[in-house]
Amino acid sequence: MQAMELCDYCDSSSSDEEILLELWNPIKIPAAVYVNDDDDDDVEDIINVIHPVINGIQRIDRVKITNYLEIVSNYSDKDFLMHFRFNRDAANKLINLFKISSFYTCLKSRIPLSPEKHMLTFLWFVGHQSSSYRDVADRFGITLSALFDIITRVANFLISIAPTVIKYPSSNEKKQTSEYFFRTKKFPKVIGAIDGTHIRIDRPEVDPDSYIHRKQYHSIQLQGLVNENKKFIDVFIGYPGSVHDARVFKESALFQSLPDLCSGDYYILGDSAYPLRKEVMVPYKDNGHLTRNQRDFNVKLSGCRVVVEHAFGELKQRFRQLYFLKLRKIERIVKVIHACCVLHNLSNSNDILMFEDPFEEDSILQDTENQGDEDNTEIVHNDRYVRRLRDDLCTQISNGPI
Repeated sequence: MQAMELCDYCDSSSSDEEILLELWNPIKIPAAVYVNDDDDDDVEDIINVIHPVINGIQRIDRVKITNYLEIVSNYSDKDFLMHFRFNRDAANKLINLFKISSFYTCLKSRIPLSPEKHMLTFLWFVGHQSSSYRDVADRFGITLSALFDIITRVANFLISIAPTVIKYPSSNEKKQTSEYFFRTKKFPKVIGAIDGTHIRIDRPEVDPDSYIHRKQYHSIQLQGLVNENKKFIDVFIGYPGSVHDARVFKESALFQSLPDLCSGDYYILGDSAYPLRKEVMVPYKDNGHLTRNQRDFNVKLSGCRVVVEHAFGELKQRFRQLYFLKLRKIERIVKVIHACCVLHNLSNSNDILMFEDPFEEDSILQDTENQGDEDNTEIVHNDRYVRRLRDDLCTQISNGPI
């Protein structure tokens, strides 16, 4: 497991949201009050106080909610899941762990915000695509600076437990994964599938052009290796969107640890963007002259590898901020993505059935496939021995039981 984290701490006095400054003093004048009519349809919706237009300017006072956690305590388990996009029991376990962690016990404030408020605030932030810093702060009755600190603190906590949540499989787990893929797809010795996905971001201040991927969005890359349960066993986060999957793969710790991970003649599956290696099986390049066995091999490989695409889809569908993460600093973006990967592994995949449909534009951002071999020259390992291994595997699959 690895994430490119360029700094360990961000100054809490700064902000990664562009907050508009109020350039006029409050004026005590009659105001209209209304309640936002959003899709939550809750009594705790944010209340806005709308003042009359004066000199072409209309001021809106946001009223913070002071008792939202009391309202949450009355939610049914289903309502809790729909609001926080995370199982209540799993959330409570994280709250208890966070409560005794140094990330919380080190707080010096006389009356620090509760562990529950920390965790639920973070879950709400990452789970709602349209929630701005201001919206989240108002909902939980906190200041913007407090929200900034909460996101930093909880993300760091989740990353600290990542080694126990996102980890390479044991020998028994490799065997179970391999048996699953052979039983369901007739593909032997598979222990995982690898791919990359793009997380859309705002234009970075430093070297912005390198973050533009092929679809002309600024993005940051998440490389993930998942098992049959669509859970991450390795993540690598932080490379700009313009970098080829093969290059990201080469720079990851996973690339160096493949011999150990795949010991016992196991291998992982990748698409055509990845190099063919003893430990990495990829499809045959379709030049229009593939044999029937080679075409069947490609189809079955793709059928196994779809688990990683589903994992990315579920990750973004649950934590909808990942459709467009509008934080300012790349370091914080990497940390929040990493934290979401930890939460993904702790979540129940069946929850996805309760959520709204995926955001349509994700099909655009997830198009890392078919990048070809344009940047593979330095790490190609497909010598005769490796090609023969794939040919032998192709023959074994074709001649095996259907």
